[in-house]
Amino acid sequence: MAKPPKNDTRHHSPDSIFKWIMNRQFTRLGIPIQTQVEVGYLPLTIDVVIEPRNEAEQQNVKSEIALPDVGAHNLIEFKSENDRLTISGLQRIVARANLYMSQNDLLAPDITVTIICAGTPQKVLSHYPSHIKFESLGGGYYRSTDKLPIYIVAINVLEVTPKNYPLLMFATSKRKFVAFLRDAMGQDDSDDNPIITFAYFLKSDLIKEINMPLKNRLSKEALAFIIEDIGDEILSCFSADEILSHLSADEILSCFSPDERLTGLSADERLTGLSVEERVAGLSPEERRQLQRLLEQ
Repeated sequence: MAKPPKNDTRHHSPDSIFKWIMNRQFTRLGIPIQTQVEVGYLPLTIDVVIEPRNEAEQQNVKSEIALPDVGAHNLIEFKSENDRLTISGLQRIVARANLYMSQNDLLAPDITVTIICAGTPQKVLSHYPSHIKFESLGGGYYRSTDKLPIYIVAINVLEVTPKNYPLLMFATSKRKFVAFLRDAMGQDDSDDNPIITFAYFLKSDLIKEINMPLKNRLSKEALAFIIEDIGDEILSCFSADEILSHLSADEILSCFSPDERLTGLSADERLTGLSVEERVAGLSPEERRQLQRLLEQ
């Protein structure tokens, strides 16, 4: 499927960022993961499916993201602030999960279904059909009493820990988001940089409001992805010094043509640092002959 154009707002949505973050988290661990998984003959999709192949990989999934349960097939739906979970929406998710099981010859114990919500879906938790209840597991986690348990994770209630960073960046609570960002910026692990960078992208207005500088938390990996996949409009959130601080002199020079690199330099400055061979490499045959005659005098 072709990528949407750079000015397509869907490409800049929390949903697209969430799927990229999930893909990054588990691809680097070698754990099979898919996004936008189609089920049935109609264009029905499940946001993310994570398929650890053994118990060791299941433990890796548990350590990587705050899922309440992990099995061999883990179906994840993400509901952002602008796409809240409703009762009818929950019913559609359950239907897609059942269709996924039938297509892959699976039973209820083979899969987990988790819905990650920015806020707490109080109406769903309180008014879902009477024969199915949602039980609180504490800390923002809920589980239904259905034969196929449905788990709900409320991001705004999650504890602020590195394990929860990939979800906390989508928090809609200002207090929770600020607490996450301050905690994340205090970590030394450079692998957290993309999480922080995308948090800036998602909540740049809030971050400017609270006057929290980016400092040196922008990684080259994140910067390259932003420019390639999202567009350079996000760079307006960063100062030139913040961006250049992550590039070596060679990487900066590679952005300029030879003529651009030499603009404004004197003849002596242009030759600084060059070996004899490098200095004469660009001379024409006539210029080389003139140089030879000078040396023989």
